[in-house]
Amino acid sequence: MIRITWKKIIKSFVLIPMILLSLYSLLFGQTIYENKINDTYQIKTFVSGFLACGESIRITKSAFLIFDKIIYQNNHCIKGISKIETKEFNDKGAEFLIFHDMEFDSENPYKFQIENESLW
Repeated sequence: MIRITWKKIIKSFVLIPMILLSLYSLLFGQTIYENKINDTYQIKTFVSGFLACGESIRITKSAFLIFDKIIYQNNHCIKGISKIETKEFNDKGAEFLIFHDMEFDSENPYKFQIENESLW
């Protein structure tokens, strides 16, 4: 017979969400490419799931030493990103050149522009 105690109930309420979150991040949030834009910001590409049409792009800022704060996120249906070059990154906006395998878009490198609307 298994005895149910308050200690076991509290442990289950804490551990089950942590296990589910870690499994979700392992299965659906795999970082493919990572590059520094400057000392503060990084650009990352990741696979957001098996139903996604391509890799998602994130611009992140380091927070609390080991965590990243997402500044910008978008999905452009580009697969096989091998390299991202920062052409311009300032207060007005950002411009990147994305080199990829040309599966959906024939333009290589793909010119990716972001207008800064109080993002950074």
